[in-house]
Amino acid sequence: MAKKILILGASYGSLLSTKLLMAGHNVTLVCLPEEAELINSEGTFVRITLRGEDEPRILSSQDLPGSLDACTPPQADPENYDLIAMAMQEPQYGADTVRDLLGRIAASQKPCLSIMN
Repeated sequence: MAKKILILGASYGSLLSTKLLMAGHNVTLVCLPEEAELINSEGTFVRITLRGEDEPRILSSQDLPGSLDACTPPQADPENYDLIAMAMQEPQYGADTVRDLLGRIAASQKPCLSIMN
């Protein structure tokens, strides 16, 4: 059964979102308005070398079984998701709109994971 996953961060979150889309899940990336507009119109593209292959592939989110969309922090409603991933650079969490979203995420009590390195 497909899950709905919210990922904060379109840059670091793109690889995770691509893998989740490959598994048939539905992903929303939280990002800046210009990025959301671009992702919603063109999708994402990730260059990845798959296990057993020598050459990288360019994977388009539009060609994968899951669905992808994007929104800004004020538009994100954590209550609508099964899992929330934190994939932003640390300074971005200081933005007022992101801080507000983090409060709403905490109040939702949804499972969260961080993919920071």
